[in-house]
Amino acid sequence: MNDTHNYLPFCRSSFSNSIISEDHGEYDHHYWSPISSLTKSCVICRRKSLSRTLIIRRESHTSNDNTPMQNINLKVVKSYHSLICLWCSEECHRRCWKNVNANDDDDNKCYYGKNIIVRPQWLHRVENSSVGFQARFPDNIDASNSSLTPLIVFINKLSGGQKGEIIYNKLIRLLNPRQVFLLENDATIMQALDIYSSLHNTRILVCGGDGTVGWILSTLARRFSSLDNPPVGICPIGTGNDLSRVLNWSWTYSTKRLLTTLLQISNAKPIALDRWQVDFESLTSINPIEETGIIRRCLPHFLDHPRFVRETNLLSYQNYQKPLNVRFTNYICFGLDPAVVLDFHDKRMRDPSKFTSPMKNKLIYLNIGRQYFREFALWRAWNLRSYMRIVCDGQDRTNSLRHCHSLILLNIPSYGSGTHPWSRTYQKNISIQNKTKKFNQINSNTFQDIDPPDYSYDRCKFARENISNTIESSAASLTNDQIGRQSIDDHILEVVGLDSIQMALIHIGFLGHRIAQCSQVRIELLHSMPVHMDGDPFYLPQNTAINVTHAGQVLVLSNNNK
Repeated sequence: MNDTHNYLPFCRSSFSNSIISEDHGEYDHHYWSPISSLTKSCVICRRKSLSRTLIIRRESHTSNDNTPMQNINLKVVKSYHSLICLWCSEECHRRCWKNVNANDDDDNKCYYGKNIIVRPQWLHRVENSSVGFQARFPDNIDASNSSLTPLIVFINKLSGGQKGEIIYNKLIRLLNPRQVFLLENDATIMQALDIYSSLHNTRILVCGGDGTVGWILSTLARRFSSLDNPPVGICPIGTGNDLSRVLNWSWTYSTKRLLTTLLQISNAKPIALDRWQVDFESLTSINPIEETGIIRRCLPHFLDHPRFVRETNLLSYQNYQKPLNVRFTNYICFGLDPAVVLDFHDKRMRDPSKFTSPMKNKLIYLNIGRQYFREFALWRAWNLRSYMRIVCDGQDRTNSLRHCHSLILLNIPSYGSGTHPWSRTYQKNISIQNKTKKFNQINSNTFQDIDPPDYSYDRCKFARENISNTIESSAASLTNDQIGRQSIDDHILEVVGLDSIQMALIHIGFLGHRIAQCSQVRIELLHSMPVHMDGDPFYLPQNTAINVTHAGQVLVLSNNNK
């Protein structure tokens, strides 16, 4: 049809075939889509109500004209009397729209409404290019002073409860479809960055969990120098969403808040986030008893080692023996907790149809944790000191592991779906004395009501000594001047240990064993060990040394509107 004013397009033009030098023209009009009724006032007449139903009389299939009334079917049919603009989300009555078009009124001009939209005239085809498109601001837009913040969206449809595809279908209506990408591999990310490399003030939204966010941040760090990347915001659709919590992007996805999240991207504050390099090196075979000087107590054979040390041929261990990344931004964890996470991850990858919501995922996770009941129940009978060494800034801290079953190197204040094992007051600059008093009180409360299991007298005595030493060592660690406030950009890691009871209690506000704050960590694994790094669990099948050092910073977006 030649008369474009009377034509409702089935889809929007998402790009231009050639470069448009000025930001106006045929693309600056509304692209209407039919809806049954308005959700807000009409942009033209400023009213909301119009008749929304049409009663159609449909006669029954009979040739008799004198059909009784009861044989006549009355059907209420929704008629699409309203329209919504797929660019700016403005709404109007179809009748008002026709009147505007009849008068060729300027009211039909669309201003896009959201600063994050990539307008079609900014995106044009490029021949002889692997990506096929290139984005560029028109000449009449001063990019350096512009409030425009074009958005690139990456969606992992497998994250959390597999809500990614639903979000994708919503976002391609709210934004230009060519600024929304379903994650497949690194090439998808690099192609998107190539397309929008010439646009200033670009921002990125990652729809996924901690693993997906870490994946995007690692790719950005390879592409850009430190603090030069487009800042990253988060739409949390994972299970834990720890970084999203810290940056105030909420702890879970909400359909009602999707548009609000998009609008908050423009006003979010770019801040620095530390990244850490993890280097692996093989160690020669080491006898943990001789090398660590630890004399293991005489225990029955079935108490010698925890399950993740005894059973080295589990399917989950065989499938995941190499990390996806060698850098992390959230945390890296060793021991019992990663063993449970790795089992969970393996089952989710083999049968994703069972993992359809974050809540269901957590219930499955708890059920998998039951397989480690012996390790939790006999928590006083083993610890990580027999299986690893840890050196923080040149100081041997292995002795601090004598009550720990999981070891965490924290870069952000949140761990394991929103717990705070280092401090619950990380955002406030409180004194060390106040922290010490609160930490001592929490640890005392942790153990005062816990009775040892029905062991022999010697084992009960050993258990009581362990509990007493746990409290004393936790309190003593706070007298060290290195212990301070937690921050995501201070080039410092927090080293925390958890015993089996604390793995549960941190979810109700208790703390872990705070071992050190440091800028370099060396961990020597004296036995095979499960590891969890930013949503990526894996298994190291041999004696390995892990060196953790600072690896620059990336820009992320902190949501100040919450």
